[in-house]
Amino acid sequence: MKDKIARTLIYLLLGLLACHIKMLGCYPFVAVIFGACYLNEENRRLCVPFSYLWMVLFLPIAALFRYGVTFLVWMVVLAIFWHMHILVRRMGQTSLLGMILVAITYGGRVMTATQTMTFPYGILPVLEGLLVAGGAYFTCRGMDLLEEVWHSMQKKTGTRVLPLQAREYSRAMSGLAQSMEALVRPKEGEAGMGFVAMQQELRGRICGDCGRYETCLAQGSAMSLAMEQLFAQAEKGQKIDPVLQEKIGRQCERAELLIREALGIFERTELNLAWYRRLCEHREMIAGQIDAMAYVMEDCMEADRLCDDKERWLLAKIRFHLREVGLRVWSLHFYRRKNGTCRILMELAARAGVCMTSKEVLAIIETCTGQTLMMVEQNRSIVGRERADYVFVTRPKLECTYGVAKMLQRGQTISGDSFGTRRLEQGVFVMALSDGMGSGRQAHEESDTVVSLFLQFAEAGFTIDMALRLMNAAMIFGAEAERFSTLDACLVDEYTGIVDCYKVGAHVSFVRHKRRTEVIEADSLPMGASASLEALPFRSYLEAGDYLVLVTDGVLEYLQVEDAVEMLRQLIEELADTDAVTFARKIIERVLLFTGGTAADDMTVLVLKALER
Repeated sequence: MKDKIARTLIYLLLGLLACHIKMLGCYPFVAVIFGACYLNEENRRLCVPFSYLWMVLFLPIAALFRYGVTFLVWMVVLAIFWHMHILVRRMGQTSLLGMILVAITYGGRVMTATQTMTFPYGILPVLEGLLVAGGAYFTCRGMDLLEEVWHSMQKKTGTRVLPLQAREYSRAMSGLAQSMEALVRPKEGEAGMGFVAMQQELRGRICGDCGRYETCLAQGSAMSLAMEQLFAQAEKGQKIDPVLQEKIGRQCERAELLIREALGIFERTELNLAWYRRLCEHREMIAGQIDAMAYVMEDCMEADRLCDDKERWLLAKIRFHLREVGLRVWSLHFYRRKNGTCRILMELAARAGVCMTSKEVLAIIETCTGQTLMMVEQNRSIVGRERADYVFVTRPKLECTYGVAKMLQRGQTISGDSFGTRRLEQGVFVMALSDGMGSGRQAHEESDTVVSLFLQFAEAGFTIDMALRLMNAAMIFGAEAERFSTLDACLVDEYTGIVDCYKVGAHVSFVRHKRRTEVIEADSLPMGASASLEALPFRSYLEAGDYLVLVTDGVLEYLQVEDAVEMLRQLIEELADTDAVTFARKIIERVLLFTGGTAADDMTVLVLKALER
């Protein structure tokens, strides 16, 4: 708001100065400044009345009448064009201003006969009209450039300290996460009370008043070895051996009470140890969440680099051409990504009577930048009267399409498997497949929750490692009972073709290239099974025409062949090249030939095919 007021004051001062610049009896810069301010929509409610005020105060009566009538007629004609949905570009609008000025000047001279129409007076209005038309046009472009320079200066002064503060917050959170982890590590050895600690408690309860304690439970004694065997059997959950009871009875007069108290001490020790382990798991998960927040803050500063100051000429050019076609540009930013691609973010709205599609806006931006761009999926298809954000990014070399085929378990009406896909602004296509524990509606709800959470974290900009750790913590904390779900996630960079696969308890995946088929497999626990989750990515590379195949365990476990993975790999390799949907359906049909046409478990095949854009 402040920068807009400042720019308006500058333009008002320029209008005031133009009223004092006289050339051959004319004041052409009055029309130049008025036309540029009016077309750039720089607070018209102030610029128009103040321009007339300056003319009333400082211009002669004849010049006041000539320019005042010219501006009024010009504004009325433009309003008529806008209401009739006639699009007139900037050059046409400024040319119209010059022609109206020439016509009114000649008309006034004919009516008043104050000057002859001989040279140079006859050609002077034409020269003034050309000066006004060209001056107003180039002043409009200069104002667009000045606006970009102003915005870049405001960003530099307003956000200079923010990266330093964010970096300090990130370091503080990382230190807090390390402190939380340190609370877990040193006490791992202290958590188990051990045989000596239990002996000390047993002495305080039973053996304290016995004079034979020092020799009876001495290290390596028969009684000490018998007690170790007793605790070992209790730890395994076995029933106490009568021979061992008889052996302890020969060593101690109070054997029955001793065994009962020893088992009670052992149960309390195991319970305390279980709670302590649970506490350590929670501390570890909280430390992971804090560390994830620190990483996100660090990554936000390095993900996309704002380049408005370096690309101010380009932004001014884009702003000018968009206004030429009747669009209002409220904000315009140019970002450069880590991979060298660009992202252009703008807030647009159409004038009254102007209707333009996002594809037409894309064509204008491609002409200005000289690059091949594309729209993101979130863009509106039509630029309307309401302000809305529009994002344009460098077009990737690949386009990922997907298809899915399912087969329900016998007797079930809903699949326990879930899948989802997202195309992110960074040019990354995300695909996830989850298999819930068991079958039916409950399994479907759990797997759907895992997929939804993963896609939300991916859209929010979390790294996959951090997203998986946070999801695992959420499932452990929120689970009323032990319920697990697998996750098979793949991220495809459509600019480079690099694909990263993350498997959390998931089955094998396949990447079919033109000449070979690659198998991706890993051994890991499912989501929610353990507090410590390690899922290392498996990297591969996709070219146009390659396939990425994800399957759930129901596809492989009931094939009734010696090597199900190798059989499915050969099956995928032999299929003819087709679209992703047909490819997935063909895999299910071939698998059902081995299972007799029925499914003992839910089957889901999710296929991604890379196409050349």
